[in-house]
Amino acid sequence: MTPKETYIKVGKIHAEVCNKTKPLVKAGISILELTKKIESFIQEYPEVSLSFPVNIQLNNEVHYTAVVDDKRMISNGDLIKVDIGLHIDGYIADGAFTVSLNKDYDDMVEFTEKALKKAISDLKPGMKLSVIGERLDEVIKDSKYKLIRNLMGHQLNQWELHSKKSVLVHGNSSDNKLEPGEAYAVEIFVTDGLGMIKSSQNAYIYALAKYLSPIRDQKIRNLYKKIFDKRRCFPFSERYILEYLKISKLDFFSLKKSGNIVEYPLLLELPNSKIAQFEDVIYVDNDKVIIPTKP
Repeated sequence: MTPKETYIKVGKIHAEVCNKTKPLVKAGISILELTKKIESFIQEYPEVSLSFPVNIQLNNEVHYTAVVDDKRMISNGDLIKVDIGLHIDGYIADGAFTVSLNKDYDDMVEFTEKALKKAISDLKPGMKLSVIGERLDEVIKDSKYKLIRNLMGHQLNQWELHSKKSVLVHGNSSDNKLEPGEAYAVEIFVTDGLGMIKSSQNAYIYALAKYLSPIRDQKIRNLYKKIFDKRRCFPFSERYILEYLKISKLDFFSLKKSGNIVEYPLLLELPNSKIAQFEDVIYVDNDKVIIPTKP
């Protein structure tokens, strides 16, 4: 398949997985159970793998994925963001949606979904990337909500979840353009908080460093290779390391100590605030821009 065909195929599968997932997002299910359900849906497509761990993020959180024996439950009143990344041969579908179990935030979820749709509709090859941010400025200016300005979309490349270009969520002076053959994950986070998010001290998502620091211990070198053969530089969770690769917690700790692991910390808005998230992929064809995750 060509890159375009692959983006379209993985985007269609991503949409199918999301549609199967949405009815399961209810009070009384644990984050771990929901995560495993999503993983089982993905396993129905043998050509597809995760490009990052399934993120189930509650209320004011971003970048949370289930840990081993995770006991956290989804409850009435929660705002639940589900962020799923898939790939076929390194070509990525990255998309997210939000489910509200709090009627006070139904409007914010609807607003966020519509804002993303307005930002990425009717784009054309050759347009400046900054058009997306300008459209979001227009949408948000009279709203009671705020866009989280220090989170942004990103260019996708084969085996690269975050490639060279960023998709800022506000107007900017960048001259970067939508060039044929490019793909982008366009994501927005809307909040009733500050509109800025901060890193916590906890991390649940990891990736191998792109540039290997020297490792004296042959066992740890072999561990790095074992992960690289499966993930390259795509993110993974500790649960993946322990349960799927059968690597011990002590050995994984030793690899982290070697300096060859990147940590992605849990991100937090203000306490008691809420965040809604929606995300889709756009692919720039020769004569139009398509949205593979919305087939």
